[in-house]
Amino acid sequence: MTREEFHAKWAARRAEWEKLGALVSGAKMCEEFIADFENVLTSHDEAVLNTNQAAAMTGYSRAQLLRQYKEGRLRGHKKGKHVFFRAGDLPRKPNGGRTTLAGRAIVSPAADDETRASARRLAEKLGVAWQQLAR
Repeated sequence: MTREEFHAKWAARRAEWEKLGALVSGAKMCEEFIADFENVLTSHDEAVLNTNQAAAMTGYSRAQLLRQYKEGRLRGHKKGKHVFFRAGDLPRKPNGGRTTLAGRAIVSPAADDETRASARRLAEKLGVAWQQLAR
């Protein structure tokens, strides 16, 4: 279950229950909500990422990730000449390796439009909010 499906399902339920004035068992509702939430977390962790996507998500460079893979410190699988990682297996740098200022990431002025568009697509695919920062 994706984040969007999770949100849509529970928003629809809320609207339906409000419309009907339904009284529900809090315990049963919580059980189902928690099960759905676990599905969302599992589906995110099970996502398979290439080295570029993994680098963008973790803050580590492609070279660092590949070195960890070759040294056996990072699980992944090789398909042809490409290496893929499961999102749940990836290490995370504090702040994703990005410098922050007052809670906002600082984007290098050298980042071109293609890089920004690629980052935006990846953020949407991962369900992460993307803020367009001023150049």
